[in-house]
Amino acid sequence: MKENRTMSKAELFRRYLTFGVSLFIIACGISIITRSNLGTSPITSVPYVASLNTPVSLGTYFFLFTVVLICMQLLLLGKKGILERKVELLMQFPVAFVLSLFTDLAMWMTSGFIPEMYGVKILSLVVGCMVLALGICLEVMADVTMISAEYTIQFATLRFKKDFGSIKICFDVTLVLIAIACSWALSGRIEGVREGTVIAALITGPFVRMIMPRLLPVRHWLSQPAAPEVVPLSGEEDQLPWVITISREYGSGGHQVGELLAKELDITFYDKELITLVAGESNFSEDFISQNEQRMPSALLYQMVLQDYEAPLDKSLSYEDALFVVQSRVIRRIASEGPCVIVGRCANYILKDRPHTLHVFLFADMPHKVERAVAEYGISMAQAPDVISRIDKSRKEHYFHYTGQLWGDSRNYNVTFDTGAISMSQVVAMIKEVYQSERG
Repeated sequence: MKENRTMSKAELFRRYLTFGVSLFIIACGISIITRSNLGTSPITSVPYVASLNTPVSLGTYFFLFTVVLICMQLLLLGKKGILERKVELLMQFPVAFVLSLFTDLAMWMTSGFIPEMYGVKILSLVVGCMVLALGICLEVMADVTMISAEYTIQFATLRFKKDFGSIKICFDVTLVLIAIACSWALSGRIEGVREGTVIAALITGPFVRMIMPRLLPVRHWLSQPAAPEVVPLSGEEDQLPWVITISREYGSGGHQVGELLAKELDITFYDKELITLVAGESNFSEDFISQNEQRMPSALLYQMVLQDYEAPLDKSLSYEDALFVVQSRVIRRIASEGPCVIVGRCANYILKDRPHTLHVFLFADMPHKVERAVAEYGISMAQAPDVISRIDKSRKEHYFHYTGQLWGDSRNYNVTFDTGAISMSQVVAMIKEVYQSERG
């Protein structure tokens, strides 16, 4: 997630270079999908059908289609919105031009690839979707602009005040229906829209979700300073309050340790309190936050279609991404306001580069976690192992999705404790000792 800050010329160059590479990879993905001869992605379905029935290239039609999308955006935004978004609107023209050139180049490069066997066609379709997903990941990481289709969906979402997923489905279905109508009108039959169009719409998103966290080195490279050096804390940084973050397996006693530690140190404690704070800074209800924080949606349809994979996190309109962004902002704010203990919510990652911060991870074996879950949370002995495994799995997936790191990996924390082998009071005493020694 890119924070509001001034970027160096070197970083801007890296980001625009990455964005240019992403457009070429996206074009390659589109061409491979198209060459499978099983249809193409919804966004390219109309230009592809038009190119099949006229001598004009796919890239040219893709550019013209983008112009149509920009005109739609003007209608969606209105006069005031156009003035506020004029830079984003203008940037789409050079992006569309470059993408159209790359698309024609990629189609020329793959012109000799004509799969005959159905299995090979399916394989090429899947490979094409993976390549397309890689390009989308790099485009999102570059975070300089987006392609026109994503802007159109976002502006429509804001205009009609509907959730992102519903608008996206309507957008994709409308494009496919228009492509079918155009194909029938131009050739008297349906071509260019087949099962591959549906498959591409369903599997590209999950591929993005799978690939994105594994490109964390690229994200670090994009944001790295031109000349890394170790510098002493400035006077302002040296005055930052000390903060302890506690990440924990379910049933390992994270809440209890955090609460006891905050009382021992006489500092503020945040766990469920964060839900109220986040609700106060967003349009989300406390019930929604409680049910959706620290977890990823398990619904297959949501993972395939409804998630906003194609926008940078701080520009995403999906509820889960927006919730994470607001939580991150709240965590940074409370960390600047005074000494505190923060439990969960990827706080160790959100505050990872912050001075005067101690990151703790708590774990335990299953018998001890079951015992604590039964005693503290009232879960039945029979259900406890399944509940613990499910919640830990959800936390692991959520952490990996938003940080690209492994939840529980000791390298992401300053200290880790096995609360099945060490008592609560001992854990609190040791964290307190580390905390006080670090404070000097």
